[in-house]
Amino acid sequence: MNASNWSVEYSCPQCGGPISLEETDRLVTCPFCRTRVYLVAEDSFRYLLPPAEGISQPLHFIPYWRLKGLTFLFQPTGIAARFTDASFLSLRHRGLPPSLGLRPQAMKLQFVTSRVSGRFLSSDRTIRDFLPLLAAQDGNAAALRAFVGETVSRIYAPFYFRDGRLYDALLKRAVPTATDLDPSAIEGAPEISPWNVSFVSTLCPSCGWDLQGEKDALVLVCRNCGSLWQCRRAGLERIPFASLADGPAPLHYLPFWRMKVRMEGLELSSLADLVRIANLPRAISPELRNTPIYFWSPAFKINPAQFLRWGRQMTIAQPSGESPDHLPEGTLYPVTLPVTEALEGIRVTLFGMATNKRQALSVLPGIRIFPEESLLVYHPFHPGSRELVHSRMGLTVDRTAMSYSTQL
Repeated sequence: MNASNWSVEYSCPQCGGPISLEETDRLVTCPFCRTRVYLVAEDSFRYLLPPAEGISQPLHFIPYWRLKGLTFLFQPTGIAARFTDASFLSLRHRGLPPSLGLRPQAMKLQFVTSRVSGRFLSSDRTIRDFLPLLAAQDGNAAALRAFVGETVSRIYAPFYFRDGRLYDALLKRAVPTATDLDPSAIEGAPEISPWNVSFVSTLCPSCGWDLQGEKDALVLVCRNCGSLWQCRRAGLERIPFASLADGPAPLHYLPFWRMKVRMEGLELSSLADLVRIANLPRAISPELRNTPIYFWSPAFKINPAQFLRWGRQMTIAQPSGESPDHLPEGTLYPVTLPVTEALEGIRVTLFGMATNKRQALSVLPGIRIFPEESLLVYHPFHPGSRELVHSRMGLTVDRTAMSYSTQL
């Protein structure tokens, strides 16, 4: 099991048998009764660190955000990128531990359920509140940045009070930084409403066939009726898709998100605008002025440099000619990056295309992006010795960049 993917204990909803999975796993098969279910959360998954045994005091579960993904730093010289894996306290109370440290990697998490006794406190800080903290880690708090999150979850750590002191329920030790913490601040804090992980059947809602997918796939495939399904609001929704195919079927198809957005603060709605902003060697014609622009992003986890490269090159190339609702016969690489996070990457693509980086730094903060439509498109790749080659565009993706995705 990868060290960056935390381990989670789960009970089979059919037979109650114990299942061990990684936090990125969504498609789960019980090793005892072979039941297959797909795990779903309305917003983000919620886990808890199980407390030590023998604690008689009431437990208070303190919320933390767990952020894992790609951070892009916008600079006059270009974009600096790094992999981010951090946890942050999501309560505005001094004295509490600011992060979870390494403990989640050393023990198994559990899903938050209504059966767990204790008070689960409500967060009062959002994901965006932590961007300055990420900036502090980079050493440049004033710089502009974007975060494309592949794993965003809530982790609840157990604490209790004894003789007016706050204790860590994992170690049964007093928290040294909480000597001045007023117990009433925690005991009177708002609680979350009851929450349970949901699960849905993996049978195609259209034809009843078994849906296929890797364990961390966000999109499930029905090979029988040629449909794609995504979990939303505790149910399966059919999603639109298309594919490119040139000649004999390639062995690999990689998924990409094609997104059409509306922008405020920047005139970028046509290919003519793209030619101007990216200073492309093309003459601006009436046809280009009337051709809408689509932003592209990998729909799979990949290293930061490749994410930036593919988003920029495909947005500039504006590939077309896909066949709607056509499911290719080759191997489909799993969709592991949601479209919501691909939309966050549009700012990265914009800055990467801009020729005048200093001017872009002044414009970027005022840009607002509103999604209008999205389409999942499978692109054909031929396998090389160390890379996959796009059969139409000739662009390559290194296999090591793909294997890097297991770290995310």
